[in-house]
Amino acid sequence: MVIRFKKGKNQHKHRPDTLTCIRDDGSVTWTHTHYRFVHHDLAHYVVETTLGFQNAFFGLVAKGYDIPDFSLPTTKRPFKIPPEAVNVEPIVALLQAELWESFPDPLLQPDSPEFPANVTIEQIEAMRRSLRNLLQQWENLLPGESMDLQFDMLGEK
Repeated sequence: MVIRFKKGKNQHKHRPDTLTCIRDDGSVTWTHTHYRFVHHDLAHYVVETTLGFQNAFFGLVAKGYDIPDFSLPTTKRPFKIPPEAVNVEPIVALLQAELWESFPDPLLQPDSPEFPANVTIEQIEAMRRSLRNLLQQWENLLPGESMDLQFDMLGEK
């Protein structure tokens, strides 16, 4: 699946950033994103690809879930969010917090309760580097420009 992040031409005049996912079967789902929410979605990408999550946000979108449905109230959503998708959120939040705030000690550690048992310090460092790199790429884009990322399900090319 191709994930396309497009920088809005003017955040303050209703031309916000957009997130578009083009699945391998050619189907498309997209949404406008709130100001700076792309940072959250980039963190999701980093966590899901580094740790191999298949049933979190981008994995579910690749399987056919539509992006706008994630914002619906639980009673109106056409699916139940699986536990893996719920469990990814604290990891994403901590990764973002580490990069935005000044903490004396890193928040993410291999023995953090948010992680699966087999997460290594190397994977955590890779996520930090990857997110910093992607955020820099995003900041370097001009309004109207986009960046594409590839999301592959495990076992697929």
